[in-house]
This record gives sequence, C-alpha cells and structure tokens, in this order.
Amino acid sequence: GMRGEFEGFVSMVNKQMSEKFQVLVDRAEEMLPLLPWPKEFEKDEFLRPDFTSLDVLTFAGSGVPAGINIPNYDEIRQDEGFKNVSLGNVLSASYGGTKKNTFVTDADNDLLKKFKVPSFEVQVGLHELLGHGSGKLLYTGKFPAGLTNPLTKEPVAQSYGPGETYDSVFTSLGSSYEECRAECVGIHLCLEPGVTEIFGHSGAEAEDIKYVNWLSMAHAGLKGLEMFSPASGEWKQAHSQARFVIMQVMLEAGQDFLTIKDSVGEDGKPDMLLTMDRAKIPTVGQPAIASFLQKLQIYKATADIKAAKEMYDKYSEVSEPWASRRDIVVDRKQPRMILVQANTNLVDEKLELVQYDPSPEGMVKSWAERFPDF
Repeated sequence: GMRGEFEGFVSMVNKQMSEKFQVLVDRAEEMLPLLPWPKEFEKDEFLRPDFTSLDVLTFAGSGVPAGINIPNYDEIRQDEGFKNVSLGNVLSASYGGTKKNTFVTDADNDLLKKFKVPSFEVQVGLHELLGHGSGKLLYTGKFPAGLTNPLTKEPVAQSYGPGETYDSVFTSLGSSYEECRAECVGIHLCLEPGVTEIFGHSGAEAEDIKYVNWLSMAHAGLKGLEMFSPASGEWKQAHSQARFVIMQVMLEAGQDFLTIKDSVGEDGKPDMLLTMDRAKIPTVGQPAIASFLQKLQIYKATADIKAAKEMYDKYSEVSEPWASRRDIVVDRKQPRMILVQANTNLVDEKLELVQYDPSPEGMVKSWAERFPDF
C-alpha cells in the first residue's frame, strides 16, 4: 500500500565544505547532551557517520533535496549507523535569489537576502546530523526498569514491542513529525556557543545568521500554508507542515516574541506582516522550542502515538484565522523556483557539459535528453 520512487544523482565532493561538516561530526558527542532530554533517551553510542558536502551535477527524482540522511529507518540508524550529505549548490541555487521576500519588513528582507544561504547551511548540517541522527527508540525489555519519563515524572509506561518500528507505529504522521523534530534540533543547537564558528561565522555575522535561521523557520511556516489542502483537510508536504507547527509553537510562546499581523499591501490587497523580536530568541524562543522538542522526542522514544498525534494535530490545525490567511499566502505566491540541471555527453572520449536555459522549456529539454531511451 505504499508508493516508492528511485532517486539517482551525479555529484562532486566539495572538499572545503566537507571539512566543516567533519568538524561537526567530530564535535557531535559534546553537542548531543545539549539536547533537552535525559541521556537514557539518547543513543547508547553515537555511530560517527560520514558527512559530505556535494555539488550536484544532476539529480533525477521528483524533487531535489537540500540534504539527505539515510537510511530513513530509525531502527537501522540506531544500531547500524547512518550517512549524511548536504547538497551545497542546491542550497545556493534555491535560496540565493534576489526576489523580495513576502510578509517581512524591508530590514528583515535585506537580512534574509544576505544570510539565508549561510544560515541554511548551518541548519541543514544540524538537521541532518544531530536531528535525524539523535534520539533513541525504547524497545520492551531493552531499557532500565523504572526509567523515569521526564514528562510524567513516572516510570516509562510503554515502548516498542516485538516487530514494531517507528514507521509501523507512527504511520502517516511519522514523516512530518520526524522532520519537525530535526528542524527543532537545528534551530535549538544553532544558538549554542561555538556552533556557527564551525561553519566560519563569528561575531555580529554569527548573530545575524542565528536570527535569520529562526526568522526563516517562522517565515517558511507561514508560506507553507499553501501546502495545506482545505478540500481534504490534509497537509500535502511533510516539511511545510513541520514548519507551520514550529511557527505555532513560537506564537504560543507569547511575550510578543513572534507576531503575525493582518495588513493591507501597497496594491490594496490583503497582506500580512511577520516580525520576530531577536532579543527574545534565547529568553522566550529557545525555552519554548526546547520544551516542545523534549515532548517530540519522548513521545517518539516511547511509541506514544496517542499523545504525539494529539499534540501534533493541535498545532497542525488550519482553522481561523489561518484558513483566511492561507488565501493571502496563495494570492501572494511567487513563481516557483525551477532547478534546471545540466547533462554530460561523451564526444571522442572527452566529456562535454550540456547546459540549458533557466526556463520551463530548458527544464523539459534537460529531462528529455537525460533519459533518451524513454
């Protein structure tokens, strides 16, 4: 009852960026204890993965991701290990545009243009390595008797039974829920001292990158509303749902940390303005995300799908005013970024790079020439 697809890609290693990711791997053991759950809910041993930055020549699949953590099966990641890649030129191509960002002030728009790509590099690194790579699943009989659940302050009451996996328990909720957990790990850890320095950012620039990372997450949550289908009442994209949930957690933190106000645009049509008080990120934002992240992990670790679904569905709900605001998001939707990818030909035993116009026609032509036998 599940549909799969193949993904195949051709890429080159970016050695300079890969060195930064290796430093992140080397420091992972000192960063994992900074996550908001007891060590009993963390893997017994961090299985040091390979983490490489790649520049993609061609990625064949229905979409091109910015980063990959494989395998997707938590029970394998926990016991056997995992592998990470960051697709560096996908980041710069997707987020390095000059178009104006909707729903933000001019000052925030300037910061987003300047720091969106470097902030996303930090986020992808933390998301893939310490997001998907962290957290333990508790299996019946394989954890200490009387282990305390930090949410209830009582002994852990449930866990994964024989033959159960994260996917079999969390089913359709699993993908978005796990992406949400990894995103929260990224924004939580990017604030820790020394993390942005791994990626070569320090001082005022590092502070701007942290702010842009948090602002980008809330902004993506608002724009992600377009991926909710009012007709079916379902989210159509796991990451968009996850970011909307995180935005709701930030709003719930209160104290005017994150505000979204309805307004009228210069064109006279309904608009919105999203603002974040950057001074309150460490005092209001981080504690709210840490508390939420702890729940995400404990519910996942203990196979508590009932509590997880109840919480996640509450934050995912698109009722008023969000149903009306979705109309504004859709109305102000900008043309989607098209990644037009190159091909190679072998001519007289020499490799020839074939590039295409960055247009819908160029994209169709590149795909047609990529698979000439179909």
